Amino acid sequence: MLKMIECVYLNDTSRMVIVKCIGADHFYREKVVMPTEVFWFEAPEDARLEIWKMSMTGQMLHVRADVSDYAMNEEPATESIWAS
Repeated sequence: MLKMIECVYLNDTSRMVIVKCIGADHFYREKVVMPTEVFWFEAPEDARLEIWKMSMTGQMLHVRADVSDYAMNEEPATESIWAS
């Protein structure tokens, strides 16, 4: 069984991107992420993330990284911003 981690990607560009997550045991997730959109996802902790930008000639690889670079903090929140 794959150990999954929660990850987040913020598209802080002015163009749409395609996020591809590739892991062991045929794990694959692909999502179009619009400008300023936030994409939360779960992925195997040893998976790779590719971020493809659109160009006039098609897709162009922009970033290749480990999903752990996009992992959310796993510590539980001890304080809340919500009024009690």
